[in-house]
Amino acid sequence: MAPENRPVAATTLTIRPFRPNDSPTLVGILRDSTEAAQWPAESYATLAASPSGLLLICETSTQVIGFLAARQAADEAEILNIAIHAGFRRKGAASALLVASLDRFRRSEVTRVFLELRASNLAARALYERHGFVSSGSRKAYYREPTEDAVCMMKKLTDAGARTKLLDLPS
Repeated sequence: MAPENRPVAATTLTIRPFRPNDSPTLVGILRDSTEAAQWPAESYATLAASPSGLLLICETSTQVIGFLAARQAADEAEILNIAIHAGFRRKGAASALLVASLDRFRRSEVTRVFLELRASNLAARALYERHGFVSSGSRKAYYREPTEDAVCMMKKLTDAGARTKLLDLPS
């Protein structure tokens, strides 16, 4: 069975940081992911090199099958882009990337994570809702080609007040 047709359940997924030689593969994945933001290859290396950037790669033992791009500003983060190879969708790769990014954000003391998605992207919305994201608004005509509204979503990771209260407890 060709690697792109092998069931993910029989394949171990690895989440790792981006490497510069991943860029062409990411562009290839995006070519078949019309719902994802279409960035030029050099944008990924720039984001990964940024102190506030996060670019995670999901791979099997034989190939890169997806990625998640995000950035952090102070105690907030934004998921900028996520795309999975067409042959591996709905098999856990996007969830694995999302969980890895949320774990990373928690360790960095991020309190809220934001994202936007096309209003028509019901599969992505269901994924985010399964991971605790809630609708926080919309943006009219946010996307182009085709023009479409964005659904804004947010997830609270920690309560800064609760963290402060824990620090203030007497010893």
